[in-house]
Amino acid sequence: MTKAMTSASTLALACAAALVSTAAIAQTAPEPSQVGDIVVTAQRRTETLQRVPASVEVLSGEQLQAAHINNLSNVQDVSPSLLVTQSSNPSQGVFTVRGIGTAVTDRGFEQSVGVYIDGVFRGRPGAALQDLLDIQRVEVLRGPQSTLFGRNNSAGAINISTSAPDLNKGRMYVEGTYGNYNAVQARMSLSAPLIEDKLAVSFAVSHNSRDGVIDAPLLPQGDVNARDRQSYRGQLLWQPDEATRLRLIADYSVVDDRCCSYLPLFVTDAAASSVFFGATVPTGATRGVSPSDGRIAGTFYRPFDRRTYQNDPSREKNTDRGVSLQLDRDIGSLTLTAIGAHRRFASDTDLDVDGMNATVLNLQSKPSSRVTEDSLEVRLQNQAGGFLEYVVGAYYFHQKLGEFGVLPVRLFVPPAGPLQHYNQIDNSAHQTAESYAVFGQATANLTDTVRLTGGLRYLNEEKSSESWAAPGTGTFAGSAKTSDDALMGTAGIAYQPNRAANYYLRYSRGYKSAAINLSLSAPPSVVSPVVNPETTDAYEAGAKLRLFNGRLNTNLAVYTQTVNDQQVQSFDSRTSSFLTLNAAKVRSRGAELDAILRLNDWLSLNGSVNYLDAKYVSFPGAPLPAGCGFVNPLGGPGLACPLGAAQDLTGRTPPNAPRWTYVLGASFDKPLTDQMSLLGNVTWRHSSSYYTDLALTEAFRNKDTDALSAGLELAFSNGVGIQLWGRNLTNGDYYLSGLGTPGGVGSLSAFVNEPRTYGLTVRFRL
Repeated sequence: MTKAMTSASTLALACAAALVSTAAIAQTAPEPSQVGDIVVTAQRRTETLQRVPASVEVLSGEQLQAAHINNLSNVQDVSPSLLVTQSSNPSQGVFTVRGIGTAVTDRGFEQSVGVYIDGVFRGRPGAALQDLLDIQRVEVLRGPQSTLFGRNNSAGAINISTSAPDLNKGRMYVEGTYGNYNAVQARMSLSAPLIEDKLAVSFAVSHNSRDGVIDAPLLPQGDVNARDRQSYRGQLLWQPDEATRLRLIADYSVVDDRCCSYLPLFVTDAAASSVFFGATVPTGATRGVSPSDGRIAGTFYRPFDRRTYQNDPSREKNTDRGVSLQLDRDIGSLTLTAIGAHRRFASDTDLDVDGMNATVLNLQSKPSSRVTEDSLEVRLQNQAGGFLEYVVGAYYFHQKLGEFGVLPVRLFVPPAGPLQHYNQIDNSAHQTAESYAVFGQATANLTDTVRLTGGLRYLNEEKSSESWAAPGTGTFAGSAKTSDDALMGTAGIAYQPNRAANYYLRYSRGYKSAAINLSLSAPPSVVSPVVNPETTDAYEAGAKLRLFNGRLNTNLAVYTQTVNDQQVQSFDSRTSSFLTLNAAKVRSRGAELDAILRLNDWLSLNGSVNYLDAKYVSFPGAPLPAGCGFVNPLGGPGLACPLGAAQDLTGRTPPNAPRWTYVLGASFDKPLTDQMSLLGNVTWRHSSSYYTDLALTEAFRNKDTDALSAGLELAFSNGVGIQLWGRNLTNGDYYLSGLGTPGGVGSLSAFVNEPRTYGLTVRFRL
């Protein structure tokens, strides 16, 4: 109650600030201690964050370096509205903004939060979860972004810009890090003009390796959940004349992680005496009953001890590569922009599915996928400042996807002696997606203070798939096609009485395309493999203020949005198969406050407070809690929770939607001498309780979670810096997600967060 009252008071103060008269907030002469302008491209043109009539969070490359954030999954540490969840493998991460995301592991589905790097859409999460390299800024666009961005942004978008080559001067950045768990990181970026004002090149490379953070005494390396990643990017910028700019980007990255293992949380007595017979179990056992069915006895273990007795390795190797070419051509007062890209992504995974070393059951999963994407976007926009500011364009996207699954099973059935049965379930699928869109958005500057914005996007998309499966196995072959068109848009009005204040109202409609279940683990006669499109209607009101002569920047937004036909994945106990379907209508509403206060020339404070009230307006066919409805593979009764084949989650809060989230921090740059400065930052992130799985299994619900990160750097005038840093310094524990242990007769397993990490970084800037 006290936390809620404190947070409500904070929001009330922010609302009061939004009502301050324009005379009180108008800027006078600028001072060195003012908060500087933040530049974004959230509306496909370069402008200040203060002017954009939408809720956008911006993180600069310098901020990411100071917080030692090297990949997108760690951005959530400093972004209160974003949650990034990685479970059984990195290529199937889930992005959630304002409590809305797509928790579907089938690669035939896109995310509700689109990721764009240098204007190019990344069609699968694994292609966006590589290490961040030579970043200029990361923009988290909250709410639907379907008008100006390529595709599938029904909940939001993440817009990443890398540093372009400099045509006038050279720059260099070199960094080396050593940390606990034998973490070794090296990063380097170089930029040099070849012909001044005409031609420049840049190159960036990184290496990131670390031992596993989970002990695994039965595996050769002795641990699991380790990292081994390399990334490379080269760029060429050519400006043959004042009106023409060409930017060529080529990148390649590889992830060869020994990951991602889940840990036993609850093992039923039925599993311990049958499929998990003879398994080595963790210490710290506590007797109890199933959290999903209180009639079933079993043993609870401590997953946050981070120890597994799996006997087969878990590993994923991803390669991601691509090339893009961007042309910008000024034609009088107009600018023509064209971005073409070709990308390839490959993923190969080995998972110990049962997570045990039992003599009876040994279940593995070896899926792999191959994705090829081609895209082209053409935009025409006029210069800012006139009565009408507009951008119009067209977009094309083509994707080919191949999915291949292998599931080796070893089953030893006593008392039949040494008899062992091997069953290998093979299935594969190919999908083609082709999308066309035309779009436009215009802002009319009705007066010096009032702007009216409207935009539309028309999209047509076709998908087709073919699936094959080995006869007599638990998967089913089939083919499917889908063809959709949609009209999306946005409308808004902004009142900006001066440079220090901007008040706005905004409506936006989001869209995520139809999908095809490539696993086809249930026969088409039971459920259609085609899942309908997902749409979102969102309303937002906001105020962006510069107070106290520019020392304090505050951005306040209140919103409500409704998602119709949310795409979800559930386990059907009646058919013992995974179903992907449209089942939920979700309402998400809340308030967001971001503030930066510059106390003096060297010290700044920042804070973000998010209040989120999300619920299922309708979800009658929700899956059972994890641990319900499983069948004993050795015969005999399995679990049958009293809820039957489904549960009704109508009125409940969806997963990954904490009611309160705070991110509070401080940063400083204090000169010590003419030759030396002390740089530092500290960030605390707090989230109230939230569920982590679609079925809202009580065992996987996080209590209040906290994460403290900090860095302290001694920076010299010659460019050398020495930084001590740490993440999750309080060594907080929380679940990433959970599942019913495959083959475990009602047992539960959980994915857990990384423990405390820390290290020493030496860097050189020129």
